[in-house]
Amino acid sequence: TGVFNSLVLQMIAVGEESGSLDTLMQEIADMYQADVEYDVKTLGAQIEPILIMFLGVLVLVLALGVFLPIWDMSSVMLKGS
Repeated sequence: TGVFNSLVLQMIAVGEESGSLDTLMQEIADMYQADVEYDVKTLGAQIEPILIMFLGVLVLVLALGVFLPIWDMSSVMLKGS
């Protein structure tokens, strides 16, 4: 059903044939544990570019919120003189 990859299925088949299913299941669990630890460790590196872009957009919006009224006031002052 696509839950396990072919390596895990082969390891289970070998474990059933050799009678050491418990040992191979522990190896499979260790393999999945290592995968999860790697994914958690690299999660910060994967999220960092998105977070930097989000903060950049936030700073841009705040800067425009401050400077656009100032620019509008200066254009009104120049037209009035």
